[in-house]
Amino acid sequence: MNIIELDEVHKSYDGVAVLRGVTLRVPPGIVYGVLGPHGAGKTTLIHLMLGFLRPDRGVIRIFGSSNLQQVDGRVGYVPERLRYHTRYTVREYLWYLGRFSGLSGATLRRRVNAEMSATGLDSVADRPMSALSRGMLQRVGIAQALLSEPELLLIDEPTATLDPEGQREIIELLAAVRKRGCTILMATHFLDEADLLCDRIGILHGGRIVAEAETCTLQRPARSIVITVADLPQAAETALTALSPAVHCNRREIVLNPNTPELQAQVVRLLLDHAITIITLAPQRHPIEEFYLEAVRGHPQREESSETPPHGPSGAGDALLHELLRREEQRTLEDQPSRRL
Repeated sequence: MNIIELDEVHKSYDGVAVLRGVTLRVPPGIVYGVLGPHGAGKTTLIHLMLGFLRPDRGVIRIFGSSNLQQVDGRVGYVPERLRYHTRYTVREYLWYLGRFSGLSGATLRRRVNAEMSATGLDSVADRPMSALSRGMLQRVGIAQALLSEPELLLIDEPTATLDPEGQREIIELLAAVRKRGCTILMATHFLDEADLLCDRIGILHGGRIVAEAETCTLQRPARSIVITVADLPQAAETALTALSPAVHCNRREIVLNPNTPELQAQVVRLLLDHAITIITLAPQRHPIEEFYLEAVRGHPQREESSETPPHGPSGAGDALLHELLRREEQRTLEDQPSRRL
C-alpha cells in the first residue's frame, strides 16, 4: 500500500488555479522530494494532505484513507514558517506540545528527552525560545514533529530561511531522521538538498507533477564539466583539442561538453603530463539540475483556462498569485492552531 496517493487534485485561490491535476504515489519508507520554485504550490499540496485545506476536486488518500482526520496522529509536520510562544523554554515548549499530542508522564518525559538529544537541543533545553537562532528554532520544529513517532513526516522548505552553515546542519539532521524508516515527503526548491536527502523526486510545474526520477539514476557524470587551470600553454591546448571535438579550451578553462568518464580521464592525464596545475574540476550543471530544467522546458506553463482569471499564475500574475498564497496560508494557520503547533 502506498502511504500517499493523490489523484487529479485541483486547488484554486479566489479563481487562480494553483494545482491543476496533481497525481502522486509515495510508497512506504522512502524520502520523496517535491521540487519547484516559490509559488509552485508546494505548501498548498502539503496543507491539502494535512487536511488544512480541501481540494476543489480530486482524491487524497493517506495510509489508504481519504478521511484525513483519522490518520492525523500518524503524521508529523514541519512547516516552512514556524510560529512559537517564545516565552517558553525549549523543554517547556516540547513538553506542552507532547501533552497536546496525547503523551503524558514517563512516556512524555522520555520522548521529549529523546528528541532533544536526537536534534541537538540538549545544550539549549532550558533556554527561552526567544534567545534561539533560526537554526535552533528549526531543530525545535523537527523535534516537535517527531514527538509522537509519526509514520509519515511532511516537511516544507526545511532550510529556506537559514544561512549556509545552518542549511548544512539541518540537512545532516534530516539525513539522520531518514534512517528511522518513516516515510518523508519534503517540499523544497533547493536541488542539492533534494539530491542529498531524497530517494525519489517529482517536479511540480504548471500545477502538475510533470516528471519523476529516482535520485540514484541521477548519480552519473555531469553532461558537461569545466576544468580551471592556472595557465594553459598553446602546446597543451593543441593537444587537448586534438583529443575530441567535445574539448573546448582557453587560457584558463577547459570545457568538456559532452563529458564522458573516458574523455575526462584523458584530459586530466594530459594536463598532469604537461605539469599544468588544476585549480578546480566541476560540473557546469549537476545531473539533477539538468533533469529539472529538461522537465520544466518540456512542459511549458499551461495556457490559462476559462476558470482562471486573465492575470493567472504566469507573467504579470505572479505577484497576485504569491499574495493570494500568502494570505491563504496565513488564514489557514490562524484557523488551525491546534493541528501541529
